[in-house]
Amino acid sequence: MSSYTIEKKSIIAAIVIVVVLASSILYIASSPSKPLAGVNVAIYDDRGTFAESQFALESMFRWMGANVTVISSNDVESGALDSYDFFVAPGGCWCDDRCEILDDYEIIRQFVLQGGSYFGIGGGASYATEFRLGLFQGIIWSDCNGTGDWLLEMDVNKESTGPDLSDEPDSYIIFYESSGYFDAVNMTGIIPICTYTDTGLPSMIAFKYGNGTVFLSSPHPEYEEGNMNDGTDFWDREPDPDSEWGLMLKICQWLLDESP
Repeated sequence: MSSYTIEKKSIIAAIVIVVVLASSILYIASSPSKPLAGVNVAIYDDRGTFAESQFALESMFRWMGANVTVISSNDVESGALDSYDFFVAPGGCWCDDRCEILDDYEIIRQFVLQGGSYFGIGGGASYATEFRLGLFQGIIWSDCNGTGDWLLEMDVNKESTGPDLSDEPDSYIIFYESSGYFDAVNMTGIIPICTYTDTGLPSMIAFKYGNGTVFLSSPHPEYEEGNMNDGTDFWDREPDPDSEWGLMLKICQWLLDESP
């Protein structure tokens, strides 16, 4: 190998290192100054949850400055939720033959009733509906924009009566993954956070439940498409220029503020 080739490869390697370091510096600089410092977040994990969603949620809450712990059904049953402010349910298959937490309805419901916050994504949002947990008195109609995995535009409710979203952009491009919309049956006080641009149907909602609060999202704002900031390369083949983490932070702060 010629000295020219070696030198050329060294230069390329150096450029790659510089680019990676620059990206890391920009990411750190964009992080909030730990607004959720001292907040304890329990992220649920068992064979029914998607590892990619769990990793992304861990990264997102740590970016917010929270103390993050991954827990299991055994932890829930042993009373671990008494030490946490958030119960986070990632995306996944929350069905009879997969999830170990299906018998823990009342423990989680009481956690929220007594002032805890429930943060559910995808299958974790479905678990909170009448289908299982009953925090949301309604259902999610799935695949409301067809099946498949893609990025989809969703409008922000800038006139929200819950989290102050007035300075948010008009819309975000969010990972859709055959997601659905929320349909309340006989429930009031539901606050739309985002709606599908083409239909106006709610894709994300927030509400109070007893002394606690709930945020549910059928699509996946936890993923940072196109980079590894979320701790996973899931769907990085199609980069998304915007990040929903700042929006999620505002929602989390509202969830905390509205809980005693």
